[in-house]
Amino acid sequence: LASFLAPHSRHLPGYCLLLRPFSSYGGREGGPQASAAAETPAAAAAAPSGLSARYRRFTPAEAAIDRGLCLARTWADGRGGQCQRFPASGSLFCKMHLLGGPGQEQWRVHGHVDGPIPEDMYRKFEMNADNRGGDKVDLSAWKKRRLVSREDAMDMDPRMLVNFTKDSGYSGEKWKIIRERLLNNTGDKAKAVETLLQEQASDLWTEVMRIQRSEGEARARLLQ
Repeated sequence: LASFLAPHSRHLPGYCLLLRPFSSYGGREGGPQASAAAETPAAAAAAPSGLSARYRRFTPAEAAIDRGLCLARTWADGRGGQCQRFPASGSLFCKMHLLGGPGQEQWRVHGHVDGPIPEDMYRKFEMNADNRGGDKVDLSAWKKRRLVSREDAMDMDPRMLVNFTKDSGYSGEKWKIIRERLLNNTGDKAKAVETLLQEQASDLWTEVMRIQRSEGEARARLLQ
């Protein structure tokens, strides 16, 4: 990925590497740098090993799954995430994902994080991914995003990390809960950083695929 990005860096105005110093977020200067640009989804921690490759694409990495939380898969902006609520007593799922009665529970909409995705919902995930990777994707949501290394992210205190994710445009219920837990000192910063790096890698890889597709279509038009 790094070798591909170098000649295409001019096409990636929405992304800029956050290298030390990152004083605007309170980080210290100096020390080694590790660019997140080299991380691809394939380099991230593996998804649950029991899943087929087609479902792993829309499932949190094993390292990011919190077994103390509800194990329902969620939409998560079309990437596939984990419910951030606590499970009901004696259950793997929260009260909301148990609604509907036996065989009709809400967790079945997106599936269990260790299990398959219902086919209709899988097609929706695929369509969303295709739109994000195509020319129709709205890149405005990514314009403020910066790439940060794991080391630099871990060097941030919880409040700095919260400010960084806000300023970088990470939104949705998942990030709202993550930020609240970081500010209340009830969240695991390492897991928050892992989630951040996964989203960075996913967004960047999607943009690389969009560029490849655009250049392929341009070459095809020239050959016509």
